[in-house]
Amino acid sequence: MIVAAMRRQCPVCGIPWVTSFMLRWRQNGTITMFLNEDFRAVVVRQSQVTNLVHRINEKLGTSIEHIVFEAQRNAAKMTFDNTFDGIPGVRLALRSNHIKRTVVEYFNLIAVACGQCTSETLFYEPGKRGGARIRNPFYIPMMAAYVVGAFESLEGFPFDSEWVETGPDTYELTVDASSAKPEVADRMQLEVAHVLPGGNKLEKCPRCRAPMALAHWDYDMEKGTITDIRTGARVFVLDGFGFSAVFRELIAELGEEVQEVLVDVQREWTVEHLGQLGFAVSDEALSGEDLEKAYRDYLANVPLDGMGNPVSFEMVGGNIEVTIENPYNVYILAGTLKGLYEALEKTECEVKWNEARPGAMHFTVGPRR
Repeated sequence: MIVAAMRRQCPVCGIPWVTSFMLRWRQNGTITMFLNEDFRAVVVRQSQVTNLVHRINEKLGTSIEHIVFEAQRNAAKMTFDNTFDGIPGVRLALRSNHIKRTVVEYFNLIAVACGQCTSETLFYEPGKRGGARIRNPFYIPMMAAYVVGAFESLEGFPFDSEWVETGPDTYELTVDASSAKPEVADRMQLEVAHVLPGGNKLEKCPRCRAPMALAHWDYDMEKGTITDIRTGARVFVLDGFGFSAVFRELIAELGEEVQEVLVDVQREWTVEHLGQLGFAVSDEALSGEDLEKAYRDYLANVPLDGMGNPVSFEMVGGNIEVTIENPYNVYILAGTLKGLYEALEKTECEVKWNEARPGAMHFTVGPRR
């Protein structure tokens, strides 16, 4: 009954109750779990994820899907560990198979509320295995990893997974108890950094307290999708740690030149996204007040996505100077700012960054020299 009730959407803003219950849009540019302000989530676009993985595969000449899978598995496990361990008595209650079955249905609910997919439990044998029919996953390898991590948190030991496509954008996923994880999973350790406070006040829904600026989200609870009605793009909510672990592993394995690849992939996506939003429809560069307004308007989306809190912005001698507190990921933000500059100024550019102070990064973007 509780799970069914949480599927309902706020009558004022349309956000599902479970989403506004689980997540908090903070004044410091982060989205966090309600039990832990250091435990972050982010809003991403489906094309952002698939483009990132495929373009990195192309540029590096090797597949990174196994690294992405293991990072997302660990991130999902940590997400649910945080939930289960943060509420007194939950771990004790999870000794009951009846409670475990209820939690599995809760997993299905979370996937829908976050716009990740719809999931229907086909079978579940506590402590052994489970199966689900998944429709409209944002990206099936990462969705499978998310399910594996959830089960590992629930049961307390590793699981393996396999999936088969049974129809258009429909998969049957099976997870089975395993004796161990792959070696690479041990390297995918996630880093939770304490975040700084902030004063970036967002107008909140008077009923559910989700940001009113999310009015451009169109939820389809039957399909398990969220659509940004401004662009037609699919968006979803994901933990804020998996990609950072992936990037760290890529740099460790392949060297620091990978940093440029990561930034460039995000730059490409940002230029496309700006065009969809109508920021860069002209072939001519913006100038003066129009240019500054376009920069500030786009940067205002950064906190809504949980990517950080831009606390300063200046245009100096052809450069832009931006300081972001609680940055989600330096490479994604550097690529975003580089793409923003390129789209608005219509010129190639370069980006540099340094730590302004603990918890804050300063970015300088200007013409390529």
